[in-house]
Formats: sequence, C-alpha cells, structure tokens
Amino acid sequence: MQHSFKATLFFVVIIIQGFLFCAWIFIYRGRNDTSNVMKSLTTQRKRKCPLVSPGLVGQLKIDKVTHSWETIEKKFSKIKDGHHCPENCKARQKVAIIIPFRDRENQLRVFLNHMHPILMRQQLEYGIYVVEQSKGLEFNRGFLFNVGFKEALKDSDYECFILHDVDLLPENDYNTYTCSTDHPKHLTAGIDKWNYKMLYTSYFGGVSGMTREQYEAINGFSNSFFGWGGEDDDLYNRVIWSKMSVYRIINDAGKYTSLQHKQAVGNSKRFEVLKTGKERMWKDGLNTLKYNLLQKTYKQLYIHLTVNVT
Repeated sequence: MQHSFKATLFFVVIIIQGFLFCAWIFIYRGRNDTSNVMKSLTTQRKRKCPLVSPGLVGQLKIDKVTHSWETIEKKFSKIKDGHHCPENCKARQKVAIIIPFRDRENQLRVFLNHMHPILMRQQLEYGIYVVEQSKGLEFNRGFLFNVGFKEALKDSDYECFILHDVDLLPENDYNTYTCSTDHPKHLTAGIDKWNYKMLYTSYFGGVSGMTREQYEAINGFSNSFFGWGGEDDDLYNRVIWSKMSVYRIINDAGKYTSLQHKQAVGNSKRFEVLKTGKERMWKDGLNTLKYNLLQKTYKQLYIHLTVNVT
C-alpha cells in the first residue's frame, strides 16, 4: 500500500513538472514572438528612405502669390519649429537650409510655400534657417551663411548645408537638396532671368550644398564682403585651393525661377578683396567669425535668427 502511494505521488509530481515546463515554454515563446514583432516594427520605422523618393513629380508649377502667414502655416500644420522629418522612413541626410535675409518678407513667404512641399516629397530631415542681418552695415551674405552654419549645429548634427538665396525657386523636385560627400555641389544649373545659361564657368552663386566637413575644410565664407557680389567667387576659389572640385547639376532639373526685387548695392571693393583671397583663407572665415545673436526664434515654418556684425 505504501509503495503504491509513493508511486502515485511520484507520478503526480512528474505531471506537475511537465505542466510547469510547458507553461514556461508557452510564456517564453509568447514573449519572444512579441519581442520579434516589436523589433520588426522598430526596423520598419528606422528603414532608410529610398535613394530616389517615389513621391517626386518632376516639373513644378511656380506659385508666386504672396499668401498670408496664416494660410501657409495652416497648409503645413505638420511642420513644427522650422523642422521636419519623414514619417515612414529614416532620412539619408540631415539637411540645414540657410537663407541670408534682409527686408524680403514677401519673398520669404513665397519661398516657404514653394519649398516645404518639395523637401517633404524628397523625404529629407531638414530645418530652414533664415538669418537676418540687423540694420546698419551693408548686407554681408557670406557672414550670414557662416552664422547660420554655426547656429544650426547648435540645434542638431546636420550633415548637409544648403546655401540658398531667398529669391530662387527650383522648377523641378528631382533637383535633390542633399550633399555629395565627394565634392561641393552647385544646384543652380540655370536661372530664368539669364535664359537658363551659366554666367561664367566658375559661377558658384544662387544655391549650393556642402557637407559639414567640406564647409569647415574651406573655413566657410569670407566675412569681408559687404554689399553685393564677390563672396561666391571667393568661395569657389577656396574650394579649388582645398583641392576639391564642384559637382554641378547640368540638366533641366537644375533650373530655377527668380523672384523680382530691387537690385542690391554692389560692392565696389570686391575685386580688391578677391585678389587677397588665398592669403586670407585661414585668417578670414569660420575661425574668425564674431557676431551678436539678437534673437533666435523657432517659428512654425522656419528658425529665425537676427544678428549683427561685431
């Protein structure tokens, strides 16, 4: 009788252990399956965007109407603090678009209304920085680009910097606002007011793009060009002196429409300053930049900086 009881007890213990083992396997597999699902979802969220976005449309209709801020902000309600990133994939580059600015509010509204849809379709993670020079000294475009470069890097680890005039609108969204890791990039193949022809072979104005490393390798723009003209030529020379070349968009994708504005006052001393460019390269640029940041406001559609030269 005692032997029979021990045998029964042993059998019951074995059954309980087997049940517990099966339960443990079930729970572990359930947790593992859930983990795999979560990993799969995370992988999907972090998957890189395609090299060529499927949402591009090519030739664009240019809307030069100056819409109200309220209308534009309502249209792009998903954009916050001047920054946007794609929802369904990870952008291949983080891009800062820098715009030197003074007294061009109507053009800025047209620009933002035109550019945000393009940048969103290109599936970029981007921020738009509008760098305004305070009243007083003549406009210094190169200085403002340098300030925008410095201030953008305080916000994020941008990899690509698009240097953009506010009065130029791309006519084709296949003109991708990314940077080449090999060479600085010139996006402006032609502008309508010049019959889409390059002004001269070394022209580097309008819209250009550089990686952080490229911009720092040439010490950025010169800070010495006050008034219109000269700073782009000096920048091109710095690229060549740094043993780089310029990659140009040469097909129809690189065409731009210009917005009319009053011609800025020319820099009468620009040719004299250009002559000393090589000797000034490491004495005049990012490493000598001095400015007062009067304000930095994160508006819905762009980051607005106001600065003055010190």
